[in-house]
Amino acid sequence: MADSMTAASVQLPSDDFIREAIASADINALRIALYHQTQDPELAAMNVIGLPLRGGAFEARVVERQHHAAIHQKAFEFLKSGTGRMRPSPTRDQSYELMKLFQGREIDPAELEFGYEDLGFEDHSRGVAWRKQPSPDALSKHKVLIVGAGVSGIAAAIQLDRLGIDYEILERRDGLGGTWHINDYPGARVDVSTFLYQYKFEKKYRWKSYYASQSELLDYLNFVADEYDLRSRIRLNTELEAAEWSDADQKWHASVRNPDGSLSEEVFSVVVSAVGLFRTARLPDIEGLETFEGKICHTTEWDHSYDLHGKTVGVIGTGSTGTQLVPAIVDEAAHVTVFQRTPSWITPINAYHATVPDALNWLIENMPDYASWYTYSLFVADMWVQKFQNLDRGWIAEGGVINEQNDKLRAALTAYVKSKVGHRPDLFEKLVPDYAPTARRLVIDNGFYDSLLRDDVDLETTSIKRVNSRGVELSDGRQRDYDMLVLAAGFQVSRFLWPVDYIGRNGTTLDKLWSKDGPRAHLGMSLPDFPNFFVLYGPNAQARSGSFHSWIEILVRYVTGAIVQLMERNASTICVRQEAFEAYNAEMNEAMKHTIWEAEGKGSYYVNAHGRSDVLMPWTVSEFYTRLRNDDYSDYEIE
Repeated sequence: MADSMTAASVQLPSDDFIREAIASADINALRIALYHQTQDPELAAMNVIGLPLRGGAFEARVVERQHHAAIHQKAFEFLKSGTGRMRPSPTRDQSYELMKLFQGREIDPAELEFGYEDLGFEDHSRGVAWRKQPSPDALSKHKVLIVGAGVSGIAAAIQLDRLGIDYEILERRDGLGGTWHINDYPGARVDVSTFLYQYKFEKKYRWKSYYASQSELLDYLNFVADEYDLRSRIRLNTELEAAEWSDADQKWHASVRNPDGSLSEEVFSVVVSAVGLFRTARLPDIEGLETFEGKICHTTEWDHSYDLHGKTVGVIGTGSTGTQLVPAIVDEAAHVTVFQRTPSWITPINAYHATVPDALNWLIENMPDYASWYTYSLFVADMWVQKFQNLDRGWIAEGGVINEQNDKLRAALTAYVKSKVGHRPDLFEKLVPDYAPTARRLVIDNGFYDSLLRDDVDLETTSIKRVNSRGVELSDGRQRDYDMLVLAAGFQVSRFLWPVDYIGRNGTTLDKLWSKDGPRAHLGMSLPDFPNFFVLYGPNAQARSGSFHSWIEILVRYVTGAIVQLMERNASTICVRQEAFEAYNAEMNEAMKHTIWEAEGKGSYYVNAHGRSDVLMPWTVSEFYTRLRNDDYSDYEIE
C-alpha cells in the first residue's frame, strides 16, 4: 500500500482510468477511507440505510444512492491531487467510530473489537506478546510440533516465530497448502470473496480474482510461506504416525515416518494439530467400487493426465465439489451423468469468475486504507448469515419452518432454481431441497444449473445399487456404463486428527474420549488428559460467520497464549480441567438446541452419526470471540 504520493514524483494515470477505479470501488468503503483522510464533514453526514435483498432475506448496509455522485467526485479530487496519505491509519478508538459510521448504527463491543482486528491497521493485530520473556536457555527447553502446513499450520508457525519459540511443521504431502494442495480438481475455487479469505496480517498480495481458483489460493499460501521464511521449518513428505504423552519427562514422544520411509522417534514439549476438517476423503458407501474397470478417482486425487475427450463420465455427489467440477468438464467429456442423492441449496454470486480489474488494484494501492475498509465491508455482509441459523419457536408455532429470515431465503433460492430450470419441471422438482437453507452447506452456482440443461448432461436421482466392471447398476435395475467414475463425496470430517494415533495421560485415547457421541473439545481446541496438546479447527470450531482466516488467527492467538503461559510460569504442563471441558460442552449442548443443524441437518457433514453437530458451534461471532478474548486460562491446570 502506497503511504505517500506526490504529483512531482508519481505519474498519475488518466482521468478516465481514475474514474474507472472509483466506479469499481465499494461505495461505503471508499467513503470511510476518504473521510478518515480528509475529515470532510459532508462524508460523515451521509445517510446509511438497510437495503433489503433477495426478497428481504438479506440486508445490506449502504450509503443512500443520492450521495454516490458526491463520493465519487470527492474521491476523484483526492486521488487527482496526488497528495496521497494525509493521516496515519486510524487508531483503535477512531476505528470504532468509523465502523459505526460505516454501518450507520451502534455495534456490539465484541463485534467492534473483532472488526478492528480484521481491519489490520496494527502489525499483527491478533499477535501475542511476552509479558516476561524467558531466557534463551529456558526457551531452548521447549520445541513445538505443528502437524500440517495448511492455512492453520502456517498461521501458527508465524506466531511462534515472532515469539522466538522453536517449532517444526510436519506435512505428509509433497507441498504446503493443506486443502488447497489436495483439492486441485477442475473448477476448484473458493466460495467466499478472496479479499475476505486471506490472513489479516498479510493483505498486500495482489489478487487476480474476486473468487480465487485453487491454484491462486495455493500461490498465496506459498507467497506467505516465503514472505515469513517458513520453508526451512517445514518437513514435506513427512507424516506423524503416532504421539504418546510421557509423564516421566512431561513430553510428547512422536513416531515420524520420514520421506525415505524410515521411522524416527522424536520428542516435543507441545503438539499443535493443524490438519483441519477436510483432509480424509470419504468414499461413498456403494458396493463394488473396487470392481470398476474404467478410470475411477476421488476429487482429492485428480489425475490431470487422464484425457476426458470422448469419455462418458459419472459424477457421484452434488455438494460443493461435485457442483464445481461438472461445469468444468462438460466441454471435454462426451457425456456426463450427475448422480444426486440429496440436492443442495445453490445460490448465485455476482462476478464469481471475474478477474480483479487493473483499475481496482490501482485504487487498492493508492487510496489509503481502502483495502482494509473493503475487507470490512465483506465482513459486515457475511455477519448476516447468522440470522438464518437460529430456531424461532414463535415463528414455527405460527406455521413457519425455521425463522422469518430463513424462510425468506428459502423462497429466494427456490425462485432462483425456477429462474434457471423452471421450464423443465422434471429438473425443477429434483433440484429443490426439502430441508431449510443453511441446515447443510450452501453451494455457489458455478454454472451447475446451466450444465444440467445441456443435451450431453443428465441428472440421475435413482439410487445406485452397486458398481460393477462396466459402470453402475441402479436400484430400479437399469445399467449405466461409463469410462470414468468421479467420487465427489467430500470428507470424513468427524475423523478429527485421524489417522494419527494419539495417546494422552494414563493411556487415554481419542476413541475412548469421544466414544459417547463423537468428537468434542473445550473451545474446539483442548482435550482433558492431553497435556500440552491443542487442535486448530477442531470439534465444533467452525464459526457461524466471519472469515475462516480471521478465526484461525484468533484460535492461534489463544493456543499461542496458552503456550506462553506454560513458558512464562516455567511450568511443564498445561491441560484443560475435566470439569471445565464438561461444563463447556454442556453449555454447547443447550445452545445447540436452538440452532438449525440438529433440527434439519441430518445426513450432512454438519451432523455426525450420533445425530449431533461436531463441526459447527452454536455461538454467534460476538459470543465465541468474547469467550476466547476473556479467558485467563483458569480452566487449565498449569503445573
